[in-house]
Amino acid sequence: MARVVDENAVKKRNVERANRQGPLKKSASMFVYVVTIVLAVAARLYQLYNNFNFDTGKYINKGFYTNYPLFVMAIGLGLIAFVLITGNARDKVIESVVLVNPWRLRYDRLAKKLPDGAGYASIFMAAITFAGIVAELFTIITTNQKEKAELVATGVLTQVQAKDYNLLQGYTAGTFFSHFMIILVTLTFISLGVNIFKEIGITHANCAVLSTYAIWQLIHLFRMLIGNSMVALNTNRLYEMVSRMLAVLFFMAVARVFNGMEKKNSRFWMCFLGYASSITAAVSVLPRYLLYLFPDPDGKRAGLELPDITDVGIIFMGITFVAVFWTCYVYKEQPASTEGNRRWNKAPLTGKYEEMKDIEDEMDFIEKQELNDEIVEEPPITTHGGLDDL
Repeated sequence: MARVVDENAVKKRNVERANRQGPLKKSASMFVYVVTIVLAVAARLYQLYNNFNFDTGKYINKGFYTNYPLFVMAIGLGLIAFVLITGNARDKVIESVVLVNPWRLRYDRLAKKLPDGAGYASIFMAAITFAGIVAELFTIITTNQKEKAELVATGVLTQVQAKDYNLLQGYTAGTFFSHFMIILVTLTFISLGVNIFKEIGITHANCAVLSTYAIWQLIHLFRMLIGNSMVALNTNRLYEMVSRMLAVLFFMAVARVFNGMEKKNSRFWMCFLGYASSITAAVSVLPRYLLYLFPDPDGKRAGLELPDITDVGIIFMGITFVAVFWTCYVYKEQPASTEGNRRWNKAPLTGKYEEMKDIEDEMDFIEKQELNDEIVEEPPITTHGGLDDL
């Protein structure tokens, strides 16, 4: 005989378990994230400024104890995981309404309750992703222009031949396929942002096409291998690779949660990977941009490579989607009190339960109407005249 599962009882146990957890709220992980990202970026900046050879791309002192950003990130992410696991997810009571904690909301209600910040981050991600194509084309063209000028200066090419010189040399079929995937990723983030602004939320189609981001990153890694720029230990490439891999896992977790395919710990992994990808991308990108603010009279940082601009978007995408779980409360009317204690910590009702309740209310209304129709008013008593009335 099939086992009957009381869905309300399961939700009640989940709520009680969440409310029995530690005194910290899960949203306190945001504070740990801010502290971690500031300290990790500062540690990486100090490391690059004092202990990095930009010509070789490796550290001067390769001792493990000098890897300050790694220690900061390990401690910070450990604390974030601790808060997400042990933190509570209690609802709130404000006068006559209950604010249902988004950590316990159904995915379909959560998908429609997204802040505009997530939409802006999606559009920003689309813009800088497409900017990667423009930047790569600009690099190819400028490189070929310099080569053409050198060939003309050395007499290898005449002025007439120089006019027919192909400025897109080096643009291969692999590059074209990579750019095609970038366009698909750009359209994906545009669609995501538009749906958020329209308050449609993250649709099933958005969840499906988020896989294009993972495919694009795999192509990028393959191109790194082909270009003989494999990531080595203690280099900027290591941070780039790790941040992109974490971003792929994060977007896959986003698709899983908002597509209604989540398991017991899906929301934890989505939030944790969002924090991790954002922190790692910030440590990879921001210090290298900040180094341009420091003077370099000896030219020691001549070999400094600017990070890929698309990595900047990972910083904002991760944190804006994680913030959904700390900001998007749903308002509910407060249930009646029982013995002086407000029963506001009940889990939100399921769609099937609410549908059945509506049907029951409608049936009660129909029964009352039928009952009223059966009550027939008695005619007034009339007297007929007799002999006495004559």
